[in-house]
Amino acid sequence: MSDKQRDYRKELEGILDGLAETIEAASPEEILAEAEAAGENSEAIAGHVRETLLSAVKKFEQRKLDAAREACRQRATHSRSKKYYLPDTKEDRRQLLFTVFQNKPRLGEVLTIQHRSFEDLSDEDVQSALEELAELGFLDDWAEASSKE
Repeated sequence: MSDKQRDYRKELEGILDGLAETIEAASPEEILAEAEAAGENSEAIAGHVRETLLSAVKKFEQRKLDAAREACRQRATHSRSKKYYLPDTKEDRRQLLFTVFQNKPRLGEVLTIQHRSFEDLSDEDVQSALEELAELGFLDDWAEASSKE
């Protein structure tokens, strides 16, 4: 046995480099003629290459969408696990909502536009608005203050 072991990786790289140089030097017509002489269907090969490239492009473009979906799923999971407490009485809930709107007037404008006027909101609307505000984090300060009392 020889002292020197064969470097199969280097040999394979040499073969692949030589093959790449041969293909690079050949004209498209020569490559097509060789493929047809070997019994290959150039249309089928072109279709397969086209499908492979389109699939790769689609997969690449889907990465951002998949990342956004995962981030949304994680936020939804986090918001469902987040605990918040709303006042027990209808009057206290309405007062809390009014307080939030005083501290963040732009939120009040949005809700007022949606429901025409604050006074016309039903208790269900107030409850729903408070739940949404809590999930968005707008009631975190209130929850901390009420837990200290």
